[in-house]
Amino acid sequence: MSDSTPPKNEPEKPGDALAEKAKSAYQWWDNLATLNADDPLWMGALKIGVRVLGVLILLALSPLILLGVMLAFIAVA
Repeated sequence: MSDSTPPKNEPEKPGDALAEKAKSAYQWWDNLATLNADDPLWMGALKIGVRVLGVLILLALSPLILLGVMLAFIAVA
């Protein structure tokens, strides 16, 4: 006898779907940019470039995200 119960068939919330898509996109990006021991030198340099590009994109988006959060708080208040 096992203690695990089968998952209930609850309708998926839109926020859950968005979170799952963001998680899968991050995992894809992380797998793309992960350095492996058997990678040639040029591949390692390319993967480091991909990491740097990802950081630059996140830095460029952060002011817009903060602005969106501030507007959301203003709209609620």
